[in-house]
Amino acid sequence: MEIKNFVKIFDNVFSAGVVSALIRYCNTIKFNDAAILLEEGNIVDKKTRDTQNISLNQFHKSLTNVHYANLIGKTLTDVLKIYGQEYLDFYLDGINDIQVLKYSEGGFYTWHTDHAGIKIPRTMSIVTFLNNDYEGGELAFRNPDGTGEYKVEPKVGRVVVFPSNFMYPHTVIPVRKGTRYTVVAWAI
Repeated sequence: MEIKNFVKIFDNVFSAGVVSALIRYCNTIKFNDAAILLEEGNIVDKKTRDTQNISLNQFHKSLTNVHYANLIGKTLTDVLKIYGQEYLDFYLDGINDIQVLKYSEGGFYTWHTDHAGIKIPRTMSIVTFLNNDYEGGELAFRNPDGTGEYKVEPKVGRVVVFPSNFMYPHTVIPVRKGTRYTVVAWAI
């Protein structure tokens, strides 16, 4: 079984104009060190995950944040509907979290899965590439049996959808040059 057969890619989901406007907005606000979700709580562990994030949500005090939360949430919900109909034969509805991740030079995330246990039982993971003008920082998957690796080429506006469970371990390889921006979202 090759993992690449089960990771779905949707190109040109977001236009270059929307993506560049979102990056401009993100450059006006302060990012926080991204935590790792554990059963005992969230912790920042730079040996496991060296990135920063901001949340996009419809209840934020900034109307620009609310705008992007609604736009991205609606669009990614539509992508999930397509994925669910094509691959799962059931309907997926609703995004429970949307974050913009900023990986500076040296930024990475070691091998992990996105299902966060009982507290946040994520079902589907969605990664959207906002830029590709950096080196390194590849999103890579490995086959469940530990053999083979599949790297997703970053393209502006490309959306990658995959189940959040133990069968989909993935990593972000360290960024060697530039800054990598992605939107990550999860559905339950």
